[in-house]
Amino acid sequence: MGEMWQNGTALYYISQVREFSRPILDYMVNHYVGLTILFTYLSIIVKIAFPFAVINKSLKPFVVIAMILFHAGIGIGMGLLTFSLIMIVMELLLFTDREYKKLYHFIKISFRKISITIRRKTRKLGYVSFQHKQILVFYDGWCPVCTNIKDNLYKLDYFRMLRLVSFRNSSLVQAYKLDGNELERRMHSFSMNDSSKIQRGIDSIAQICTRIPYLWWAVPFIIIFKKMGIGGYLYDYIASKRKVIPVGNCDDLCELQPKRVH
Repeated sequence: MGEMWQNGTALYYISQVREFSRPILDYMVNHYVGLTILFTYLSIIVKIAFPFAVINKSLKPFVVIAMILFHAGIGIGMGLLTFSLIMIVMELLLFTDREYKKLYHFIKISFRKISITIRRKTRKLGYVSFQHKQILVFYDGWCPVCTNIKDNLYKLDYFRMLRLVSFRNSSLVQAYKLDGNELERRMHSFSMNDSSKIQRGIDSIAQICTRIPYLWWAVPFIIIFKKMGIGGYLYDYIASKRKVIPVGNCDDLCELQPKRVH
């Protein structure tokens, strides 16, 4: 409440103390004088209003966020990181567990609504634009893990670029003239427009990831592992350990057996 705060020059004089001033604060006070004065008075208002506004449930989120931003500004502008982090943590303690749960549900519902809106807006456009890149993927329909992965892939496939079918459907395998024994060992995939270029195993995984934006981050790792010569080995090892339940041919006495690569 000193004179420098009352006349709006406190931030300017803080920036002149080299030990506690960072370039970003020095730049602001030298190029944006009006903004510096505004931030000075806002700091006073927020700190005076804080003990009163925090009692009001409607105002509490806003005043706590304002205080967090205030101390974040101290950490960035003055370099007092430890002090700023301690104060921010203490301010976050003002929210109850119930309020945090309410915030979590609000974010979750909002994210879901945004996701559904984006999906509706982009799916039709993407389906028309990328239809020629759609691929057919043969997976093991007797493998519960594989089936769960298939369901999750469909949820992420906004542009409908994947069509996943079980290679246990013998009519499809015969129609595309595929090797059933090879399908037992590795996943197969190919473009719907060109069934001659068949991708297998780790290459099939890469083909799937390139068509789902959420999985683009995995493509560089797949390429690196393949170049190192371990990508195919890892895929074959994991595929050989998968559990298979023969649909329609199992009773309560069945034991799950890993598929082995011969």
